[in-house]
Amino acid sequence: MLLKISDRLSLVISETGFTYCNCLFIDDDIRTIIDTGANRNSLEEIKPDSTDLVLYTHHHIDHVRGNTYFPQAQKYIHELDYPALENLEAIIHYNCVDRWTDLMPGYDFAESGAILGMGEEQYKGLEKVEHTFGDQHIFDLGHTRVQALHTPGHSPGHCVFWFPEEELVFSGDICLTKAGPWYGEVFANPGDMLSSIERVMELKPKKIVSCHTNRVYDDAIPRLTEFKNRIYKRDERIYKYLISRAASLDEIADQNLIYLQHPTPFVLFWEKLMVLKHLDRLIEQGRVEEVEPGLYQAR
Repeated sequence: MLLKISDRLSLVISETGFTYCNCLFIDDDIRTIIDTGANRNSLEEIKPDSTDLVLYTHHHIDHVRGNTYFPQAQKYIHELDYPALENLEAIIHYNCVDRWTDLMPGYDFAESGAILGMGEEQYKGLEKVEHTFGDQHIFDLGHTRVQALHTPGHSPGHCVFWFPEEELVFSGDICLTKAGPWYGEVFANPGDMLSSIERVMELKPKKIVSCHTNRVYDDAIPRLTEFKNRIYKRDERIYKYLISRAASLDEIADQNLIYLQHPTPFVLFWEKLMVLKHLDRLIEQGRVEEVEPGLYQAR
């Protein structure tokens, strides 16, 4: 389904949920799509065979899947996310799959991935992303100019795309969903996410669109402010839990201090990965210490 934003911009809304994403289509002299993670029926609405350019917000499978439907397009991703798609070994490392056995004993990775439609096979057959861009790179599409802004935190090379004439930002996986922010991969970082959200706010966009919400918001600053503050609230929930006790990662994750529930093993896995990021932050701030290997307590 296409949601018209302006004469040239449309949100390609995926008919499927998580592990797919919405994309932004620019119908201009250079026909362009940002991300290719929508389901095929939705992508077919923009005639992918005649699309000239693909830009990626970042390397995750829910954003790069579907790139084989764009055989004529030149494909670009930020230079820091380019290595994440070079081979299966890189994919495993960037997505923390190499930590599964350690963090999720008793859970089979393949079975857990199948619940979400995720797994190594999702990356097989993807076309190579040939080109890279850097921070503030401007793409001139004819009547439309779009600027890529490096906003790490979700991934090392995550970018948002700024449309100055429309005063609109396509914020990728600064996603504005109830479950976000997410910083569960090896090079993700909640501190970087905070800085990136602030960078987007400095644009003072009149409108904001993300990859996992189905609407255009005209209250960007309040939404981004609330989204940013969730990171601080997670810090505080973890800190308060550790005031009266020393606890292991598993014990902290069982408190659902990031996610309200763990409906699949992957959600528990992501909770653990992100709790570790917060523990690193709190240790660096001098508020928490590792009193024994793997055992944490507030100072």
